[in-house]
Amino acid sequence: MPAAQEDIFAPLRLCVNQFSLPVETAADGRHSARTMHDIKFIRENPEAFDAGLARRGISSLSTAHLQEYTYSVHVGTPSDVINLLDASRRSAQTRLQDSQAEKNRLSKLVGEAKRTGDGGAVTIYMNEVNRQDNEIESAKHVDRDFGIALQSLRESLPNLPDADVPDGDDETQNVEVSRWGTPRQFNFAPKEHADLGPPLGLDFETGALISGARFTFLRGQMARLQRALGQFMLDMQTAIQGHTECAPPLLVRDDAVFGTGQLPKFADDLFSTYLKPDFADQYRKLATSPIAQEIFGDSEEGL
Repeated sequence: MPAAQEDIFAPLRLCVNQFSLPVETAADGRHSARTMHDIKFIRENPEAFDAGLARRGISSLSTAHLQEYTYSVHVGTPSDVINLLDASRRSAQTRLQDSQAEKNRLSKLVGEAKRTGDGGAVTIYMNEVNRQDNEIESAKHVDRDFGIALQSLRESLPNLPDADVPDGDDETQNVEVSRWGTPRQFNFAPKEHADLGPPLGLDFETGALISGARFTFLRGQMARLQRALGQFMLDMQTAIQGHTECAPPLLVRDDAVFGTGQLPKFADDLFSTYLKPDFADQYRKLATSPIAQEIFGDSEEGL
């Protein structure tokens, strides 16, 4: 095969957005990009948040499935439940900070009592230090539990619809915004791709045999067509449209596909890898180019 035809750019994806995943602190203290809904927006705009979810058919929430972390069941409007969990977590964080400050103060008093030989004061202060240690551990536990519940609840909620999106119960109530071109009319019955493809090299049976359902094996002209279409798209978008070609990793962490609509809703549909037997260090296969575009965003410069 001539060098000019080699498919050396097959793994590449076109970056069309800036990397701009929302980042906040997760329950375990690490940065997280997993939550779709900004807690600050919910605090400051509860009515708008509830109105948006009501348009998606969600007017109330319950923490019954999260009782392990919330200690009791809370039911109410989405903003009421989320803000209640948020307030409980922030209260625990305040308690944690206060207890840590008090422990530091008492530790200094212990040192002073030891220097003066006041054994009774040392005992009193040490007992208080131990009590603050218990308070710190308790506050950390509550902070962690409510943080998990808060994140889990927000991850389960759909995105808020844009103001100009019409309401509707299903696809039959979609509104056509624009149309380009005229559907082509044939003077014969057109065939499906499953009928046209096999004679040209689209092999469903071999794909399923070696990889399972939804895979195909391409031969000859079909393999060449796939390569040509990919190269045509990359050349068009880079040379003419001015975008920058990028090659993101094909395996990404869960955080990278939260907020793109793939997780948690389509977790069972994404291919996953596990680097350890206990399912730690899970990676997701970057399924399609549009997902890469959502993750890596709208920049002419690429990454």
